[in-house]
Amino acid sequence: MLGRFRTLAIASTSLAVGLALGASLRPAVAAEPVAAPSTFSRYQKLDMFARALSIIEQNYVRPVDGDQLMYAAIRGLVSELDPHSNFLVPAEARLLREDIEGVFGGVGMVVVLGRDPDGTRFLDVREVITDSPADDADIVTGSRITRVDGKSIAQFPDLQRAITMIRGEPGTTIRVTVEDRARGTSRTVALVRAVIDPPAVEVRAMGEGIASLRLREFSQDSARELRDAIATLRRTAPAGAKAVRGIVLDLRDNGGGLLDEAIDIVDLFVEEGVIVRTRGRRGTVVDEARAHRPGTEAEVPLVVLVNKASASASEIVAGALQDHGRALIVGERTYGKGSVQAPFELEDGSLLKLTTSLYYTPDDRLIQASGITPDVHVGVAPTGAAPAGGSTAPLADSRPEISPERDAPRHLRPEDFGRIVPRSVDESPAVRAAGDDLQLRTAVQHLVAWDRVRPKRRR
Repeated sequence: MLGRFRTLAIASTSLAVGLALGASLRPAVAAEPVAAPSTFSRYQKLDMFARALSIIEQNYVRPVDGDQLMYAAIRGLVSELDPHSNFLVPAEARLLREDIEGVFGGVGMVVVLGRDPDGTRFLDVREVITDSPADDADIVTGSRITRVDGKSIAQFPDLQRAITMIRGEPGTTIRVTVEDRARGTSRTVALVRAVIDPPAVEVRAMGEGIASLRLREFSQDSARELRDAIATLRRTAPAGAKAVRGIVLDLRDNGGGLLDEAIDIVDLFVEEGVIVRTRGRRGTVVDEARAHRPGTEAEVPLVVLVNKASASASEIVAGALQDHGRALIVGERTYGKGSVQAPFELEDGSLLKLTTSLYYTPDDRLIQASGITPDVHVGVAPTGAAPAGGSTAPLADSRPEISPERDAPRHLRPEDFGRIVPRSVDESPAVRAAGDDLQLRTAVQHLVAWDRVRPKRRR
């Protein structure tokens, strides 16, 4: 039975638990069901499982917890599928609901799982939310969390379990051990959990009518906050100055969020045409979302920043704006998480999250395991020597600790089902002709993208 959730498109937990809850898209043709073989019997499989469970309960050397055995069995089932199909016990399912709602009891840190060369694991603090318990305790970006309530991070099987322990009821206390390598300090601090409800959009006026709008995640009302931010920029502009000459939409390190919000954000900048398609088995179109003309910011120049940690809903936005020629995409090839997970809520509050379909851009490019290739490739400032071998991407990898979706052992590999589709990774002959001259390569990329973005493209 489907619970109160709809379709999900969830990024890897290494991307700071990025989420994308599906939209109510226009239904299309559903795939025809395939009849089971005449010899098929689901009850025979269940009988074998029941027999194995009975043998364990009666003969194992120590008493066993039947509920935990069942949870482990279901986890075993989904472990044979792709990396994003999984099973969440009630406590983990509750955490997922909190993430989707965007308000939760926590301490105000965005963390990813880090690992030293010797294998020691820690939580790497990537962001501290202003006026949060972590901020009040003087925890800063770049710090390491090595213990949670005295438990080493190495004892947690994954990032999700560590986050589950850090979060809890507002007003309760959690103790974390914090290493600040820049200051050379290590301390244990008590943090009182609070309701964390950060703004989805961070606005930075750059001057000359240019603004950077950083989107933390696609949480509820993100599109409204983005629209309000643009309205505020116009309202507060100096007299006689052009209020908004250009916008940088910063989706770096944005691991996803509500798909409805991603669609609404694209709709804010695109007047008409397809925003995203969802295809199921054998490439059959299941859903399609389209843009609407009213309220569109059609004339504001737009650049979208992405990196390796931009995933799921971020890739849907970047891919749609790129296909419509509405924005220049700058940065790194994105993560490549383009699968849709449907949540099936079970009787005890646990949740089965199952991949049911894949996302495609307006030009029918598959996002899954391919990602979105930027128009202009830019990494981060290198900390050491230039990369050997003549790297085709200027500067260094922004998130070397992240392996893209296509490197996951069980990832869903792209299939075109006999259709003619655009290449997932494209680079024009002019760009290739620039070779290892990174300055020339970047200049050519700008020219190619400029020619693509200038005309109005209709669908």
